[in-house]
Amino acid sequence: MLLVAQLLPGLLATPLIGRLVDAHDAGRLLVATALADAVIIAWMAWHPDLLSTLAGAAILSVSFALGGTASFALIPILAAGLGMTLPRANAVLEFVRSAGMLAGPVMGGALVAWGGTRNALLIDAASFALLAAVVLASGLRRPPEVEESEPDGGEARTLLSEYRPVLRDRRITILIGALTLAVYATAIADVAFVFLVTVSLAAGPAAFGVLTACWAGGMMAGAAASGTMPMRHPAPLAFAAAMVMGGTMLAIGIAGIMMTGGLVFVGLAFVIGGAANSAHNVAVRTVLQRESPAGAHGKVAAIYSAATSGAGIFGYMTGGLFAPNRAIDAYVLGGTLGILAGFGGWLLFRSVRSHGG
Repeated sequence: MLLVAQLLPGLLATPLIGRLVDAHDAGRLLVATALADAVIIAWMAWHPDLLSTLAGAAILSVSFALGGTASFALIPILAAGLGMTLPRANAVLEFVRSAGMLAGPVMGGALVAWGGTRNALLIDAASFALLAAVVLASGLRRPPEVEESEPDGGEARTLLSEYRPVLRDRRITILIGALTLAVYATAIADVAFVFLVTVSLAAGPAAFGVLTACWAGGMMAGAAASGTMPMRHPAPLAFAAAMVMGGTMLAIGIAGIMMTGGLVFVGLAFVIGGAANSAHNVAVRTVLQRESPAGAHGKVAAIYSAATSGAGIFGYMTGGLFAPNRAIDAYVLGGTLGILAGFGGWLLFRSVRSHGG
């Protein structure tokens, strides 16, 4: 129930969120969502019952989706203001995100152990309030380039008509479609990961933690390396990184079938896969921001978010079919799909011109 509450509302709201971000100041929306996050999390801290937790998670699902879309639209503005290239700005964001993924669970566990769940949530709420203050004080703004229109034909038709120009850009749709398949492939392996460690490798919690750190460390290294690349043509990197992630999953699966892969081999594959994951994320964001008009960044981010979130859900469901004794097969399937997504997507992507010419 909690998983559904965390994922489904934000997924369903993404079409409206994309339109909202493109029709209003993304900077002010980010401030508003951060303040809303702080209020909801603080409210949840003082109402630790099931209904309140589920309701709070559902609201946060929409708020996080809105904040993420607004952040995507603000990155080009932030890069220009700081004198950074767009790939470097995306790489900095990816590095911070990767570091947070590594340190956040550790800090959260320490805060719960130190002061209980309520105090941990209140500190979390304070961090969102601090984010709102920083963005507000920075003066970061992105006024809409086009005004929201309301032609005759109803709300559903209006929403579709606003998304139609983006959906008609074949390069954007091919990029999102192919890399959504890559996300689906990775999600299959994500579910199988715990069983790869505990069943296939017959290892314990320490190995699980080390391998998780290998992936997170690889992501940080990949983000740092991505920031040094000019990325004049980021699309090839996006597809190549997807193939590398698929290749590492397939290598783990084949090594498991042949009984030749151990913890050291999997750890090395995770470092490489994590680095490719960060490079992939940076390249994808850069391509989408460059390929689409600035006034449509909210819609593009919403489409990509909805597609990848849906792919993740179906990937988790597929991965569950391999638990607990067929984790190796899950890695073979996920790796094969990842390679196909990267290679096939690149062939299609390079064969068409963008909608804008």
